[in-house]
Order: sequence, then structure tokens, then C-alpha cells
Amino acid sequence: MKEGCGQATRRIAASAVVLAAIAFFAVVTARLAGAAPADALSDLLPRTQSNVEKFVEDFSYLRYEEDLVQQKLTQHEKVAYKQETVFDSIVRMRYDEGKLRIDEQRIPEKSPRRVEPRPLLSTYGFSTLAMIFHPYYQSSFRFTRLEDGALQGTSLARIHFEHIPGQPSPVLYQMIGADKPLELTGTAWIDSASGEIHRIEAAFSLESNDLGLKAIRADLSYAPVILQDESAPHLLPAVATIDLETPRQHWRNIHHFVDYRKYRVTTNIPGASAQ
Repeated sequence: MKEGCGQATRRIAASAVVLAAIAFFAVVTARLAGAAPADALSDLLPRTQSNVEKFVEDFSYLRYEEDLVQQKLTQHEKVAYKQETVFDSIVRMRYDEGKLRIDEQRIPEKSPRRVEPRPLLSTYGFSTLAMIFHPYYQSSFRFTRLEDGALQGTSLARIHFEHIPGQPSPVLYQMIGADKPLELTGTAWIDSASGEIHRIEAAFSLESNDLGLKAIRADLSYAPVILQDESAPHLLPAVATIDLETPRQHWRNIHHFVDYRKYRVTTNIPGASAQ
């Protein structure tokens, strides 16, 4: 009887060793494959959301120049024709009936001498693409932590996002004279320590579109900017590239965001002292 118990004990011990080896192999395999720890997203996502909330509030107090180049491309990626416009831009954030709204207001500062009569793509609002990570929209997207990636020699965390159909979205895309909300999915490159976003790539779902579109892609990169009377740089939108393709047509818009500066808004309220 004791011998039988000893054999059973040895078998259980051997099984435990095998299971431990399998578990160890699984952990090593996941690390070699670049998989992020299961709790990595729970740590990083709140930092990113908090950073974006502050970014949007600060961004509302900035004025900037937006240089927009609208291009129509050939099948060989050559520019068939283009038009360049420079805008004096600001972004306003407001709550309307409990909904968060972001409005980009643009005043043409430098218009083309000759307005291109042929069709061009109209895009706007991509300076605030980071709103995907704003706490207001936290239940509108599925977020997944991906393996880290390198961007300009810097190792950054990556978060994949996917919009949940039927939920509010911060993105409206203007095309062919109409505002249409589109589903989007993509990846953001983020500083894991600060939660600051360095780049966002997004693609728009066209499964149910009725405009014959093939693909819509957006790529927004950020760059450090030192504002007046400050010494520490802010990561602010620098370049947004938007591509729209149909089976026969290809348009590309390139937005350059430059000349950031602070501005003050004076509001006169009856019975209150002017600030």
C-alpha cells in the first residue's frame, strides 16, 4: 500500500513538473512573440485617457496655422493636380445637451490664386483625432495592447482601437458635401510612462458605404512644440495625411499644423467684471 502511494505521489509530482514546464514555455513563447502582459493595458489606458483629456483642454487655448495641400493622384501615385490653402485655426470644446462636441474653426489666411475647378477631397478635424482616447468615449471603443514598436528610434507602447458600432464617435468625415460618421479602427503609438501619443494610424470601415469607396486611411504624427513663456515642450499634432480611394480615383490631403501660439478669449457676462 505504501509502495502504491509512493508511485502515485511520484506520478503527481512528475505531472506537476510537466505542467510547470508547459506554463513556463507558454510564458517564454508569449514574450518571444512580443505579446504584452495581460495587465499592461489596464495600466497604460488610464494614463493615456488622462493625458488626452488634458491635451484637449490645453489645445482649446491654442491658435495655429494649418497648411492644407489637396491632391488628386494618378494610378502611378503621381500628382495630377493640387491646391494649397492656409488656414488660421482654433478648436473649441463644448458640452451640448450632455454630449461632448469638438469644433474646428478655420479662417482662410492664404487662398489659392486659382481655385481648382476639378473635384478635390475636403477633410477637417484631424488635429483632434486623439479624442478616440478621451474618457468621454471610453465605452465607444475596444482597446487592445499590442507589442511595443519603434518610432524614430524610440520604443513606444502600441494600443489597437476599434469602434463599437452604434456607440458615439468623435470622428466625422466630410466628403462629397455631406457629413458622414464612419466606423474606424487603428493603432496609436504611446509613451508608456507619460501616456503621450506620438502617432495615430486609422482606417475607416467601408462595409456599408454607398459611395463606391475603396479605402480611407489617416495617419497623424505629433512633434514637440515649445510655447511662448514655457520651457517644457508639448507634443502637438504636426502632420496628418488622409488618403481616399475609389476603384478609379485616388485623393490625398496633407495637413501641416504649425505656428502654435496661445490666445485669450474675452467673454462679457452681464454683471461680471471683464477679464
